[in-house]
Amino acid sequence: MVNGHLYCEKCGREIQIVPDFEPEIENSITETLSTVAEEIEGGSLVKDDQGEDTAVDTQSVGKKKLKKRSHSFFSEELGKNGMILAFVIFLTVLLAGAFLTLHLYHRFSAAYQIEQARYYAESGEYREAISYLEKAKKLDADVVETAFLESNYYYQLGEKQKASEVLVELIASEPLEYADEERAYSYVIDIWDEEEKYQDINLLLSECHNNEIINQFQQYIAMTPEFGYEPGSYDEVVLLKISANTTGKIYYTLDGSTPNQNSPVYIAPLILESGEYQVAALFVNDYGIESEVARSWYVINLIVPDPPELLLYSGSYHVPTMIEVIVPENGTVHYTMDGSNPTKDSPKYTEAISMPLGRSNFKFITISEEGVSSEIVSRSFDFTLETEVTVGRAVNNVIQALFDRKVLSDLQGHSPEIMEKYVFKYNTIVEIPDMGYYYVLDEYIETGNGEQTKTDRLYAVEVYTGAPNRLIYDENGQMGLIPLSTP
Repeated sequence: MVNGHLYCEKCGREIQIVPDFEPEIENSITETLSTVAEEIEGGSLVKDDQGEDTAVDTQSVGKKKLKKRSHSFFSEELGKNGMILAFVIFLTVLLAGAFLTLHLYHRFSAAYQIEQARYYAESGEYREAISYLEKAKKLDADVVETAFLESNYYYQLGEKQKASEVLVELIASEPLEYADEERAYSYVIDIWDEEEKYQDINLLLSECHNNEIINQFQQYIAMTPEFGYEPGSYDEVVLLKISANTTGKIYYTLDGSTPNQNSPVYIAPLILESGEYQVAALFVNDYGIESEVARSWYVINLIVPDPPELLLYSGSYHVPTMIEVIVPENGTVHYTMDGSNPTKDSPKYTEAISMPLGRSNFKFITISEEGVSSEIVSRSFDFTLETEVTVGRAVNNVIQALFDRKVLSDLQGHSPEIMEKYVFKYNTIVEIPDMGYYYVLDEYIETGNGEQTKTDRLYAVEVYTGAPNRLIYDENGQMGLIPLSTP
């Protein structure tokens, strides 16, 4: 062992002592060396150990400096190239990512598929546009938008059936906003209306649960007719109204049989009098769609009034005759003269009726306060007068008399008082007490287009002599005559 050294007691080797590392000391040394290098480069003088200024070997220092600069230059260049390379790599990755993103957008974006569909549709390539919509549907595109586009493209291709099917499927499968639902129904109905598929429209709307849409298109629906009275028993005449939801025709029966388009057509309330009725009604709208048959029953329990009693029988008559009727206590009597059945709207009998000239067919009926009608009583009369004075001659006699009095300017009925002309028409035959029988004529003013307006003047012509008169009534309603002919 050498004196002055330390040895390990176990292994016998010399102990190596390493001084502690101080970063601050190293930094200080580095700074000092850097300062010395700068001074050498600039040819600085340094003091030697004895404090003398000594020149430094600038050539040696310059070589070291050049070597240091070369090392620094290559380091800087290498750093610059590395940054450029890194930037190029980054840009390449960025472009590749963008390209991949764009590719994925084209392939997996519903919006892009719809955009392409619109593009091809604008060019009239609807088949290609539909293919893009099919892709969009697989990518969870907006169902409503896609359906309307697809329906439109099929329609443009002339495939109306497919165009309607797309929207019908949309209506059935999707809870839609009102605007979209109304639009879908409107498009389908327009298509089917063009093809006259009215039964399909009726079926579509019958399954609709939106009352606003049903009301909007109700002209296509044939709903079951509705009755104005509930089924049951009534103690009064029932005026039964039958209604439908829109325009068309209602066919009905009263015996319970099923109505069809050969059955009577409902045009006014049905008068249900005493008896039992099984009413059935069928509605057919303007598009020929038939509704379901509506049915109802009614029992009317009423007292039928007595029929009117006539004191005159049917037959031929040759003298003016009055037709008299005995009116039952439980009603009023109405009549017609043309053979039609009387109703409550027909003329009411209030006093004896003058039998008209020629052939007449009277019908009389009693109607109770409850509206119940009696049996109809009919009479036919053939009234002719045994006289040479006909109605035509009576009219001519009046015109001649007025012309003679210068009331008329000619025998055609013209008058200086008016621009039009006068015409005279037979009304009836009356008996004036103590004077005999007379034709009663009404006076009318006739315009150039044939329209006639009745005046308040009456004329009476004696049936046997043909003498013309003005017919007047006094304050008591008694008839009087003013002769027109010259005595």
